Amino acid sequence: MLDLRRLRYFVTVADELHFGRAALRLRIAQPPLTRHITALEAELGIRLFERSTRAVRLTPEGTLFLEQARAVLRAVDEADSTARKMAQGMVGRLVIGYASSIPMSDVFSDIIRNVSRNLPEVELLFREVSSVSQAQQIVDGTLDIGFGWSATKAGAPGIQSRVIARDTLVAVVPSTRPYAGKDKIEFGELAKEVFLTYPAGFGSALAAALDALCAKAGIVPHRGPAASQITTLVSLVAAERGVAIVPSFTSALQRSGVAYVPLAEPYVLEQTVMWREPFSSKSVERFAELAKSLVSR
Repeated sequence: MLDLRRLRYFVTVADELHFGRAALRLRIAQPPLTRHITALEAELGIRLFERSTRAVRLTPEGTLFLEQARAVLRAVDEADSTARKMAQGMVGRLVIGYASSIPMSDVFSDIIRNVSRNLPEVELLFREVSSVSQAQQIVDGTLDIGFGWSATKAGAPGIQSRVIARDTLVAVVPSTRPYAGKDKIEFGELAKEVFLTYPAGFGSALAAALDALCAKAGIVPHRGPAASQITTLVSLVAAERGVAIVPSFTSALQRSGVAYVPLAEPYVLEQTVMWREPFSSKSVERFAELAKSLVSR
């Protein structure tokens, strides 16, 4: 196997076409440099330089070999740089799971923006995963990071989480309803409404919150169409198919035909980000540090 040090010596001599100047650049004495070049020529079985008392020139074989030597050294330098960046968490890939409603929140966007600015060479892949499934998928290695709701946080070995926001729930109702213009609404006032919710496996935290609110108010809910996305639920409300209980940040979806009404008795969900420790990679550790630094401000 070729000695990379000798390749670097060869390229430097080829650049300078002078053993003395090359030795100065390399910070070694000229005799050892000459011996290394001679040893490289013997190893390759070709002459790389034509030497005389007046000049040093590349042979035709040396000219061809120079291109290959430069390519090898570039590849080695790039690999070394990439490895160092990986050791610092500056390059890599992160698979990020999120509950269906989470991407609409400001704090989710803030964290992803902060990570993207500080780790521009880390590839981020996003997958919709219910809150209850995220912890186990992180343990299994199919996810690196999870954004979900603490109301459905499942205990799993090594899982660490941080509360990144607290969100109250609001009722989104057709604008034709008499309580659409209210400042707040008692949940019991919705007793005769059809509740739109999520299908099994989606929006588990919000479905659990709806069940808790109904139980406390003594309501047996009439359930209408199910949809996996909040945007679809809001559209179904606009179509007067029922009402929905959603995080307050959903009110950013301003559209005709609906009104967002706060609940008189606030119901709060904690939005969390989770990962596994010990960290599965340096990139996960860097992500966690950036997320924690942002939410601790």
